[in-house]
Amino acid sequence: MAEKKDQYIAAYIADNSYDEVVLSYALFMSNMLKKGLILLSISDPKYTTITTAEAEVHLKELKARIISDTYVTYCALKGETRKILSALPAAFNVVTIVGAVDKNASRKSPIAKRNVLKNFSDCKTAFLLVQKKLEDINKINNVGFSVDFKKESKDKLLWASYFARFNNSLLHAISPKYDDDFLRNKWNDNIRFMDKMFGGLNIVSKKHTIAKQQSQYLDIDVLKYANEENIGLLIATTTKERDVIEYFIGVQEDRTIVNEFDIPILYLNPREDLYVLCD
Repeated sequence: MAEKKDQYIAAYIADNSYDEVVLSYALFMSNMLKKGLILLSISDPKYTTITTAEAEVHLKELKARIISDTYVTYCALKGETRKILSALPAAFNVVTIVGAVDKNASRKSPIAKRNVLKNFSDCKTAFLLVQKKLEDINKINNVGFSVDFKKESKDKLLWASYFARFNNSLLHAISPKYDDDFLRNKWNDNIRFMDKMFGGLNIVSKKHTIAKQQSQYLDIDVLKYANEENIGLLIATTTKERDVIEYFIGVQEDRTIVNEFDIPILYLNPREDLYVLCD
């Protein structure tokens, strides 16, 4: 039997039809980081009538099908999804949650994009949202993230470093072109911080510049660029504070959480108490 771990990846099974989709990435993350794996089901009456006892039967069957050297356990909980996902790091030492999202899901489904974003909004750890099964792990050899003038750009660097250190992924820092001197100087500060951090860890990265931003949202342009450059995973931060316009038209994660390229995105909520790995 595999050795029990001190930290875990949670495979959040919100819809049984997405078992293999979620598991493919959860197992990859578990193997890459050498963490245990928790198969998680939440019996939230807002989304399902399935009892925890019924959910445990399915999770037990799912566990039996997994062929892996990693330590695997399962847990079926009852309650409000948002509160449970927020409590996972402290309750079970979960460092990453992998969940599915489906653009065609009904509005009452737990994997509808609006519900996913709401339920993960208080999450204290990284959460990886996926649309399609991971068929080729070599796609994760290229991991990208945007770097702009905001201080939240720095939040992505620690998780980017994990992919470089533990998966030998090549990191791609993707930036817009700034004509404004003030914004360019703040962006330069972030780039210098990144170079110093990655240099100290002997991490190789490539810098890319989007010559002209096509949309109002940088991460939408980053998605298109990532698809062209065969980048298999992106790291992004959610919006910390909405401005007046975003209250009416939405934030960029509303538009990137599901995307036409099926690129998975590891999201971080900007917060001081974000849970980190024991490495």
